[in-house]
Amino acid sequence: MLEHGTTRRGGRGSDDDAVIERWLERLPKPLALFACYDIRGRQALDACRRAGIAVPDEVAVLGVDDDELLCSLSSPPLSSVIPDSRGAGRLAAVLLERLMQGEALEAEEWLLPPLGIATRQSSDVLAIDDQLVVAAVRLVRDRACKGIKVQDIVRELGTSRRILDHRFAAHVGHTPHEEIARQQFRRVEQLLAETDLPVTKIAERCGFRHAEYMTVAFTRRHGMPPSRWRGLHRR
Repeated sequence: MLEHGTTRRGGRGSDDDAVIERWLERLPKPLALFACYDIRGRQALDACRRAGIAVPDEVAVLGVDDDELLCSLSSPPLSSVIPDSRGAGRLAAVLLERLMQGEALEAEEWLLPPLGIATRQSSDVLAIDDQLVVAAVRLVRDRACKGIKVQDIVRELGTSRRILDHRFAAHVGHTPHEEIARQQFRRVEQLLAETDLPVTKIAERCGFRHAEYMTVAFTRRHGMPPSRWRGLHRR
């Protein structure tokens, strides 16, 4: 676990980075790294990049706070635990009210379960022995929302559609075409839950040419239209 520490001041912040880099180089791999905050998770990702350590294949990184801007701008994007900030606020308000009413509260540790984990590329480990399939899955995950097609993957990896379909299904359990759709709809779900973007903009960002097609396909997969799904899953 990468704990919180104060970065040295006076222009010596790079010293802290160098310590983390050397520490990561010495650790046995593969490993999973749990950082106490997103900023420390990003610091670990930067150290891995400088040291030539592959993320997530050699080091998978998970942060805390789900700072969407910070996590998205990290390279690769940082997975993060989603804290229950509103729940913490409600609990604090209840305790404050009890104090204001004159109740004596003993020192106590209050634990709130997180809302979940926002999974991004920094922890998206592929435990697959077939390197062709690993490369194909990475292409899909990187470019599913940019309009990549199965034929693009076939051409880029220098294989045939039949071989790719067969080996992909054997290791992943479905076809590359289905994996593209899964990644697109995973992003649709994320944008529905975390933003106020209209469906037309979400469709555009997720690689769908027509919002109407995305709505029909989403409804078929989830048993309800995007608008209803959003209402049930807003954070």
